[in-house]
Amino acid sequence: MPFFGAMLLLLGQGAEAPPYSVAQMSGITVKGLPPITSRIHVDQFGYLPSETKTAVLSDPQVGFNAEAVYTPGKSLHVKSLAGKTVFTGSVVIWNGGKTHQDSGDRGWWFDFSKVTTPGEYYVYDPANKVRSAVFSIKATVFAPVMRAAIRTFYYQRLGVDIKTPYAEQPWTEKAALTQDSRARNVLAKDDASQERDLSGGWMDAGDTNKYPPFNADVLHPLLYAYKANPKAFGEGNGIPESKNGRPDILDEIKVQLDWLVKMQFPDGAVPVKMGNIDYNGKWPLSEDKRTRYYGPKDSGAAIYTAANFAHAARVYRNFPAWMGFAEDLKRRAILSYNWFENNPPTFKSDTGEIKSGIANKSAEDQDRYHCFTAIHLFELTGDEKYHRVIKALAGKTRQLSEPTWSPYDAGAGEALAEYTTFKKADPALVAKIKAQLKRSAASTAWAPAPSADLYRAWMVPTSYHWGSNFVRASYGLSSMVAAKYGGLDAATKARLKVRAADMLHSFHGTNPLNIVYLSNMGKLGAENSIRSIYHERYNVNTPFAYDPPPGYIVGGPNQSYSGKAAEGAPSVEWIKTQPRAKAYADFNRVWPESSWELSENAIYYQSMYVRLIAEFAR
Repeated sequence: MPFFGAMLLLLGQGAEAPPYSVAQMSGITVKGLPPITSRIHVDQFGYLPSETKTAVLSDPQVGFNAEAVYTPGKSLHVKSLAGKTVFTGSVVIWNGGKTHQDSGDRGWWFDFSKVTTPGEYYVYDPANKVRSAVFSIKATVFAPVMRAAIRTFYYQRLGVDIKTPYAEQPWTEKAALTQDSRARNVLAKDDASQERDLSGGWMDAGDTNKYPPFNADVLHPLLYAYKANPKAFGEGNGIPESKNGRPDILDEIKVQLDWLVKMQFPDGAVPVKMGNIDYNGKWPLSEDKRTRYYGPKDSGAAIYTAANFAHAARVYRNFPAWMGFAEDLKRRAILSYNWFENNPPTFKSDTGEIKSGIANKSAEDQDRYHCFTAIHLFELTGDEKYHRVIKALAGKTRQLSEPTWSPYDAGAGEALAEYTTFKKADPALVAKIKAQLKRSAASTAWAPAPSADLYRAWMVPTSYHWGSNFVRASYGLSSMVAAKYGGLDAATKARLKVRAADMLHSFHGTNPLNIVYLSNMGKLGAENSIRSIYHERYNVNTPFAYDPPPGYIVGGPNQSYSGKAAEGAPSVEWIKTQPRAKAYADFNRVWPESSWELSENAIYYQSMYVRLIAEFAR
C-alpha cells in the first residue's frame, strides 16, 4: 500500500473550514490516481476477503462540511492501483434519502463484497471522476494496524528510556518521572519514612498520573484479546522484551502488572491513585522533577486490582517461565480480595488533590467488581466461597441488571460470558447470562441491522460523550461476545459478526469525518488519520504537535464538549453546534480549549480497540 505520511499537507480544507476541523480530502494526492474525495467512505486499511464490504457515500446537509455537495453516479467501480476495473455495481440510497440525524448527512451505499481477490484497490465514481482512499483486501490486513495500536503502550511507559531500536524516530525520550521510585504519601508529604517505590507502568492517558481502579478497563480487555485469538499475537512488536519466547502483548501487560504489584501494600490494600498535585509540568517529561504522591488506601482500588491480578494469574500460569509470577499474582489477588471484604468500604478516598481524574468507585461499582473478581478467583482456586459471591452479585452487574448487555464495563464483564463455560458453573446463572445475550442480540436498541445507521455503526445517541470511541469498540466487542456465548442461531451470529466488523471499520474511516481514529497512520496506508492528540509527551508546544507516534486511539466525538477559545485564539464554539458524530476537532490545545475532551488518548480506549480488532486480526 502507498505511504501517505506526508500527504496530509496536501489536503484542502477550503476557505470556510473552521479552525482545527478534520481535514477534508481533495485533489490529486497520489501520483497516477484520480482526485480523492472525502465523500466516499471506506475502511482505509481494508477488508478481509470473505467479509461484507460496503462503501458509504455522503452528501453533508448539516455541520462544518455542509457546503460539500455530492451526488454519486448511478454506478461505481472498484479499481486496482493499476487502474483496472475489477467490479462495477449500483449505488443504493439510504433510508429513502432522509438525513441521518447523528451525522447530518444523507447518503448511499455501494456494496462490493464480491471483490475477494487480495490486492490494493479504490472505489471510483466515474460520473464525478473522484476516488475513495486506497484500501487492501487480504487475510492479514489488520495485523499491522493492531501491532501499531499495541505499540503505543511502549510509548506510554514511565521510568525507562524510550529509545531506539524499540522506539521509532523521532519519538525517543530519556526516562521520565524516575522520582516515582520515591513517591510520598499525599497525607504525610514531609514524612520520608513513608516513601514507596511506585516506579514504572504506563501513563494513564495524555496525563502522567496512574490510577489502579482505571486499569479494570485496560488489563481485562487486553487479556481477553490474547485469550480470544492467541495466534494473532507474536513477538514482532519490537519492544525490549521481544524474542523471549513469549507473546509481546503479555510482556507489555506485565509492565503494568509489575507496577500494580508495587502499588499493593503488604496487607493487600491499594492506594486510590498516584501522580502530581499541581499542573506545573515540564517538557520533555524527563525534565519534570516534581515530587510524586500516592493517595489513601481505597476499597475500590483493592477489589479492582484483585480482579486484575486474578485474571492475569489465569493467563500467565500457562507459561512455564511465568508460573512463579502467576502464583504470586494469585496470592496477591486473594490478599487484596480479603482486605476488601474485611475493611470498611471507602467511596471518597480521592479528594482531587492528586490530579487529575477522580478515581473513586461507588458501592455499585465495587459490587460489580466484587463479582468479577470472584469469577476469576473461583476458576483459579475452585473455592466455593467465591461461587457464592458470584451468584449473589451477578445480577448487580450492568450486563445483567440493564435491559441489554451493557457496553460499559464490557471488558471486565466478559468474565460473565466466560463463566458460562466453567465446569462447575451454576446452571440457573448460566441460563440467565445466555438469555440476556440472546435478548440483547434480538434488540433493535442494541444490535440493529446495519441499515439503522448511514455509517453502519449505530450507537445509542447518548454514547457520543467524552471517550465515545471506548463505547464504539465496546459495542463491537459485545456483539462478538453474544455471537460466541449466547447460544444463537447461525444467521444471528453472522449478523452480529457483521456488526462488530462495521464498528471496526468505523474506526478506520467509515465515519462522518472520513478520518482514521488512530494517530499518524500514513505509513500503514491511511490517507487521512488523526494528526494531533492531547498528550503531555506530544503536546502543542513540542515538535510532535502534529506528529505523534502511530496508533493512538483518541476519545472521539463528544456532543458535550465544553471547551472555549483562549484569548486571541481561534474559536472552538463551532464544535458544539455539530451533529453529535461530527463533534470533533483535530487539535491538542490545553485549557480553556480543553481538547482532552476530544483528542486525548487513554489506555482504556486503546485496550478496548485492541480487544475488538483482535477478533479480526490474523
